[in-house]
Amino acid sequence: MRINIYKASGSMRVEKGRVRRLLRRALGDEGKDFSEINVILADDQYLRGLNETWFRKKHSTNVISFNLGDVAEIYVSQDRARDVEELYYFILHGLLHVIGYHHRDEKESLCMEKKCLEYLAHE
Repeated sequence: MRINIYKASGSMRVEKGRVRRLLRRALGDEGKDFSEINVILADDQYLRGLNETWFRKKHSTNVISFNLGDVAEIYVSQDRARDVEELYYFILHGLLHVIGYHHRDEKESLCMEKKCLEYLAHE
């Protein structure tokens, strides 16, 4: 599996090796796989454009993910993250969406939050 990390804008620095380890561990634990994962670190304006184009929503968000079959794309707003740890959290959150998790209600939201925090704690 190839994991690519692109920085479209912003100044927050991530440790690419850590991002790759986090994603590989989460995928292994969840029993999922992709041939390629693209993580794109962008700003609010970029995610606002994606949100409007694909979901007809006229606001920004912290993460937008796409499952394209063998390829996953995770777009993360650096502007929404208070620090790099929260950025890692958003990346994991996006991955969970790609593999089928949602937060349509409080139970699902708590499940996603718990999984993200567990993966971060065990890294």
